[in-house]
Amino acid sequence: MKKLFGTDGIRGSANIYPLTIDVCHKLAKAVYKKFLSHDLKRKTVFIGKDTRISGDIFEHSLAAEFGAMGVDVKLFGIVPTPAISILTKKLGADLGIMVSASHNPYSDNGIKLFNSLGLKLSDEEELELENLIFNNNEEFNVSNDKFGRVIFDCLAQKMYQDIVERGFTFDKKLTSKFNIVVDSSNGALYKIAPQVFRNLGFNVISLFDNPNGVNINDNCGVTHPEILSHAVLNNNADFGIAFDGDGDRVLICDEKGQLLNGEDILAILSLDGSLTEIVSTIMANFGFEKYLKRRKIKLTKTDVGDRYISEYLRYNSADLGGEPSGHIIIRSHATTGDGLFAGLKAIEMMLRSGKKFSELRLFEPTPSVNRNVKVSDKSVIENDEIKKIIEDCRAELSEKGKLIVRPSGTEMLIRLTAEGEDLDLLNIIVEKISTAIERA
Repeated sequence: MKKLFGTDGIRGSANIYPLTIDVCHKLAKAVYKKFLSHDLKRKTVFIGKDTRISGDIFEHSLAAEFGAMGVDVKLFGIVPTPAISILTKKLGADLGIMVSASHNPYSDNGIKLFNSLGLKLSDEEELELENLIFNNNEEFNVSNDKFGRVIFDCLAQKMYQDIVERGFTFDKKLTSKFNIVVDSSNGALYKIAPQVFRNLGFNVISLFDNPNGVNINDNCGVTHPEILSHAVLNNNADFGIAFDGDGDRVLICDEKGQLLNGEDILAILSLDGSLTEIVSTIMANFGFEKYLKRRKIKLTKTDVGDRYISEYLRYNSADLGGEPSGHIIIRSHATTGDGLFAGLKAIEMMLRSGKKFSELRLFEPTPSVNRNVKVSDKSVIENDEIKKIIEDCRAELSEKGKLIVRPSGTEMLIRLTAEGEDLDLLNIIVEKISTAIERA
């Protein structure tokens, strides 16, 4: 069982174990041993970060450690996670690193690793790195002319922006008729997203595009879609679009202020007619599942986490996958979620259909109740009494719904999801389990 890595890299409160400078140094040595030490070729690592204040110390500690081992480092500065994935592969780097805690508050941070193909690491690779972190005492430091160079690459942001924009040829006579709200969550897309939409001809009302190091995801972005909804209505906009702190998630709001989540966006993307399979996770809603069945599109489910979707897409013929949270992966574009590109694809389908987003609600979701329970130890759900309560609740739902109880991979939370037609029963079940966990 992994001790440091969660569902999306290493994440936690900045400067508190496991996310400390010491762990960064040990991680860099482990990464070098695992990925970079097998031949004499000079290696290159790309490092990007989001806008949170602690990003600098982790970025520089990783860069210093790699440089001391003779690895060249390019610092991309503030870029979205998909930029690291795409450019690592495109420019031939040996490894990509994103310093970000995604949708978490500014006080958290994290480290996401991408191999030379732009893919997130597998569970097995993460376990190998952990073993090296805890058990490897080798020193790889170089001297004299062998030191790696650490260079700031100011072109990375523009390169990523150009790659995204080249994917779309909107008619600006059409897009100029649309007033849209763009919520950049004071995160990694704060410059890029508003500019891309303006370049493509839209009239942009830009929100949360002034990061100060501590306001990332603060009452904005995909975790607070009600803010986007109010802004769309107050500005009489045609639609709104919101991202998270590192730009790998997206949600859309129609002109009536109603939210379209990741599954709604996947349904819209399925309208292009060429898809025979969509990949989601065990969290997929029954309503979405039934919609795809009617369309004769196969739904494949993976474990929770966009990297599991990415792994499936890599080894199979499917091109599209995603989660309700707004991680959308279009394999032909990138191997990880790209909120900006996926959002633009949905907008492209909307424009092509000649309908408004409110007319593209393609399925009725089955009612669900979600709750996050704060815990000090996520193994609480292995408690025999808790397990018995969960089993009894699953039996109560029977064939009429589903119950998912899982530890968060990024926060000290137990996430509960109950889904089915009987909303009263769902509320009773979630309350029963929540209370039991809190008392344990």
